[in-house]
Amino acid sequence: MYAEEEGSETVNIKEMLNLQVAEVEMLKSMYPQKGEFVLDDEYAVREIQAFVDGDLDCEPENRIGFTVNIVTNMQPVEFVVHLPHEYPSCQPELFLRTQDLSRTNSRKLSDDLIEYMQSLDKGEICIGSLIQWLQENVNEYVSEIPVEKSRTKTIQQDNVFSRMWIYSHHIYSKFKRRDIIDWAQELKMTGFSMPGKPGIICVEGYSSLVEEFWYRIRRMNWKKLAVKEKEDYKIDNENDFKKYKKFPNFEEIAFEVQGSKAREYHMNLGLFYEYLVKHDAKYIFSLYFGVEGKSNAVD
Repeated sequence: MYAEEEGSETVNIKEMLNLQVAEVEMLKSMYPQKGEFVLDDEYAVREIQAFVDGDLDCEPENRIGFTVNIVTNMQPVEFVVHLPHEYPSCQPELFLRTQDLSRTNSRKLSDDLIEYMQSLDKGEICIGSLIQWLQENVNEYVSEIPVEKSRTKTIQQDNVFSRMWIYSHHIYSKFKRRDIIDWAQELKMTGFSMPGKPGIICVEGYSSLVEEFWYRIRRMNWKKLAVKEKEDYKIDNENDFKKYKKFPNFEEIAFEVQGSKAREYHMNLGLFYEYLVKHDAKYIFSLYFGVEGKSNAVD
């Protein structure tokens, strides 16, 4: 089975997945202790192995994902990796979780890791090299200022409430869906994520944390990802914050999705419009779709 990459380069998916399985086995042997190397889903590896061996005819639905817990003498790092089926002909999706780094230093570490990855030879497995780079360099990003103090200060000085409306060509990946929810909850966002085609995300909260959320998700591999609208409101106190909120929490929503070819699922736009009306946000519908919304309700 083949896929087209940018520049019309043909990628043999079976060859790529074979390399991924081999890399997973190598990482398991490198990190044999419990908790060092943690697969998201053992079944995904077995399914991909069956496809590589010719025991499965269709391309696997699941992708390989895992976490490597890297311990240095100053800073532990959770290195989260998701592998598109085209990897290593394309870049893996990476995310770092750190306990004691300020947000600025954590972002700098992530940016520098991506820059290092881009310097490596395309088409070669690279996770081992990235882990080695982290082990050798992470301590340089440790600040003397405790992270909790710096985060508290950022939130206290943030006097802007933001709501960001994000458009994606599609959201199918269960890894993306999980990370979107986890990050929104971690950053105390409210709003929603609607998977399918197109995919729509709304997050609202303190402006600095909304920007942090946007920074994280745009590091993933997307066919198309854009901010359709960003609303900012100056706030003086917690009452102002509550006044501008349109959503009580963050949730994943779905409305009678309809399947088509290639596992593409399209939302019911009428029900989505009703959801926006319920949350006083119907004005955003035309911005996404170029037409006025209509309810599914029958008069």
